[in-house]
Amino acid sequence: LSDIERLLDGDDPVDIVVTTQRSQVLFRFKNIEVVSQLIQGTFPNYAQLIPQEHGTRAIIGLNELQRATRTAAIFAKDGSGIIRLQMSAEGGAPGVLTISSRAEEVGDNTGNLEADVEGAEGKIAFSSRYLSDVLGVIGKDKVALEMTTSSSPGVIRPVDDGGEYVHVVMPMFVQW
Repeated sequence: LSDIERLLDGDDPVDIVVTTQRSQVLFRFKNIEVVSQLIQGTFPNYAQLIPQEHGTRAIIGLNELQRATRTAAIFAKDGSGIIRLQMSAEGGAPGVLTISSRAEEVGDNTGNLEADVEGAEGKIAFSSRYLSDVLGVIGKDKVALEMTTSSSPGVIRPVDDGGEYVHVVMPMFVQW
């Protein structure tokens, strides 16, 4: 659909024809015809994959998290690009999100970010690339990272966006 959108000029009319016997759709406009195959099958219920509850939640400044993730990614290049995140809060004190990575020939990297942490201490590991990709599309100043266990999906969402954007990132298995 994005390819068809690029071909359109302004408010040009588009004729759409769906052929049931061939499972195709035809888009006709100006002097262009585009035929596409319709996808068959039952799609999984993606809402079931999004954890509804979390044991730990950290709210962090987006720019600080992006910077720390980029730095950790440099040290994570040797292995499989794994960065570790640990969230903790001490009583009423501000919480801390610790981001660390390790490379055999390069060394270790650890960064501490101030965060509003709710719940129990949490540890989770992500691919630095996947985490960077998510953070690159969030358009808010603060981001929430939610998790239940180190082997359950992590949920990343912008703070104060009404819950419209939710990103699920599968964790990497690591020995802590």
